Amino acid sequence: MPELVGRLMRRAVAVDRQAGTSWAQIGAVLDIAAEAARCRFGRVRAAGFHADGGG
Repeated sequence: MPELVGRLMRRAVAVDRQAGTSWAQIGAVLDIAAEAARCRFGRVRAAGFHADGGG
């Protein structure tokens, strides 16, 4: 179950970033700093997660 939650979070961040959401906004929702959000999720595209459902 934790793996599924992680995958869903990465997908949600990828969609938000594609929509123009800033790292500061994402971090605020997750209650972490913008830099921490970027470090944690900054490679979602490189990991093969696409907002269109592919990958």
